[in-house]
Amino acid sequence: MKLIFNYMKQQIVMIICCFSFLGYSQPQRLSENARMSVLTCGTSDELYALFGHTALRVVDEQEQIDVVFNYGMFDFRTPNFYGKFVKGDLIYYLDANRYTDFVESYREDNRSVYEQPLNLSVAQKQKIWDEVRRHMSSQERYYQYKFIDNNCTTKVVDLLNEVLPVPLKTDFPENERFYRAILNDYLETHYFEKLGINLIFGAKVDRINNQLFLPDKLMHSIEISKNGHEKLTDETLTVFKASPMKKGITWNSIYTFSAICFIIMVLSVFQSFRNSYFFVMGFLGVFFIGAGFYSFHQELALNNVVLMCNPLFLVYIFVKKESKIKRILYYSIVGLFVLYLSFVGLEKLKVFMPLIFLNIVVLFLEQRNLKRKFK
Repeated sequence: MKLIFNYMKQQIVMIICCFSFLGYSQPQRLSENARMSVLTCGTSDELYALFGHTALRVVDEQEQIDVVFNYGMFDFRTPNFYGKFVKGDLIYYLDANRYTDFVESYREDNRSVYEQPLNLSVAQKQKIWDEVRRHMSSQERYYQYKFIDNNCTTKVVDLLNEVLPVPLKTDFPENERFYRAILNDYLETHYFEKLGINLIFGAKVDRINNQLFLPDKLMHSIEISKNGHEKLTDETLTVFKASPMKKGITWNSIYTFSAICFIIMVLSVFQSFRNSYFFVMGFLGVFFIGAGFYSFHQELALNNVVLMCNPLFLVYIFVKKESKIKRILYYSIVGLFVLYLSFVGLEKLKVFMPLIFLNIVVLFLEQRNLKRKFK
């Protein structure tokens, strides 16, 4: 029911956005008193809002304009929506709506909104205005969404870097970290989402970040960046501050997953249950390999988690019990798992610890069973 409500709310916002912008005359030139600012929106518990949002505001009182340009629009009605999302060819698009409507929608969601007025020259503001208008009236309005390289934040970063003499700063401590560590910061209270994201993301997110791809990181960069000799912004304004949410006991934690893993460990004394476990792990391994080849998202490629969720498990459970091939397969799987443990980083170790320990216990039980059968 909540998913349906969120879908309906997004469609209403999309309709408002479309009709709101039609009401503007869209002048070719802004007046000298026009103002531009970056809006940074806070997070929420919804999966699509876990990392926040970025938008661009343009105000020109002389031209009666107060519009927010939003590169984060998408349509749930897209055929094969989730397949396209995983593949990386889901189309996002730029839209615009009145500033008051934009802020109200975030107020209703209890998501904070911050505004940073930009110290730009008349020529710089006009260039950004021309570029955004060109996007709105051409096919460049639509783009293929990418987790890191092409999203609502990177679009605004690109607009600003086109007019600034020196690109926005990326070399500050909160941003110069591994992609995986940066992403995990936003998922502290959403363990199962963190587990899924860390399982499916591959080698790319284990590199040091060198770009601005998240809203709050862009907000900080604007605070410390310059436009020539002048600060890019003089202040960060709080448009709306979200009210603290009372949180009770949550099941979305590593403790819940640890309890699940413990139950599986206990049940793994039975061969049939171990076979079920091997089937699930093998299937996941096939899925991760397939996603890496199928998807345009570079983040999904070269995923070494398949050394733990090993596709060989699927072969192993169908080999005859008396066959020596079974033992060869088993030691191959163990060897690859040990190889994985030698490469697993601290960030993945913190997330995967219950699963890694579960894998060790199940493999140990299987080893004991094999010794009995091959005596």
